[in-house]
Amino acid sequence: MRTEGKKIGFIVFLAVIAALSFPRPGFAAADEARVTTDRQLYRFGESIFVTYFNAPGLERDWICVVGADAPDTAGGDYQYLPKDVREGMLTFATPAPGKYEVRAYYHYASRGYVVAARHAFTVESSPAYEKVVADEAAKFARPVDPANSPEAEAGKDGGLVYLFRRSQAASNRVDAEVRADGKAIAVMPHTTFLVLPVAAGDVSLSPGALSTYNNQQNKKEEVWTLERGEATLNIKAGYVYYVQLTVSYRGGYGARMELIPHKEGADIIAGDRLKSLR
Repeated sequence: MRTEGKKIGFIVFLAVIAALSFPRPGFAAADEARVTTDRQLYRFGESIFVTYFNAPGLERDWICVVGADAPDTAGGDYQYLPKDVREGMLTFATPAPGKYEVRAYYHYASRGYVVAARHAFTVESSPAYEKVVADEAAKFARPVDPANSPEAEAGKDGGLVYLFRRSQAASNRVDAEVRADGKAIAVMPHTTFLVLPVAAGDVSLSPGALSTYNNQQNKKEEVWTLERGEATLNIKAGYVYYVQLTVSYRGGYGARMELIPHKEGADIIAGDRLKSLR
């Protein structure tokens, strides 16, 4: 009986040792790399306090805040860790509302983009964020001016786009086709602008074919285009937008559309004395 009791006691002892050998769920091992945030949910404008543990204290190691779906090679908002410091705290500004991760890259010099530890959190909107968005939108769109002749005809269901092209010395003789949602709507020489009534909603403006006049053959011919960059706008009814068309030459012609602040666009059209196509 005593022998049997000793066996049972020994088995219980082994079970206790085995249980202590494995970390319980929710608890990190003493030497496990770990990062945490002081909260799981933030409102935009609040500071994020990131605490890191068990860092090797090596130069070039870093911690970043990135979107939860971003690849492990994404840098995001990052900070380097101080040398010879194994644990500490970093402060990050809140990004735009969404789901994010804090990621630690230890032994970066030898391991590269291998995440040593990660921690998920969420940022929600706030009045501060809504103001940032509104202020940014106000830079790129303004209400129509009924006293301005081209804008007086704007309907309540749509907006207007001032599309303009400045003079570029290397491409002055090149005309650029303009497309709205893939449909050709005009051909623009340099130093011109046109006013486009656009229905409310998303519209994609892109450069089409580029052409120049061949004096020897007395005809227009298309030129080689390396790049065509489009601009997608979300048009609000009763608002005005400015889009710049740029044609440039770098071993081949390129053309792109770019939404710019409305005050800047108006100054360019007036200051450069661009000619209206319509």
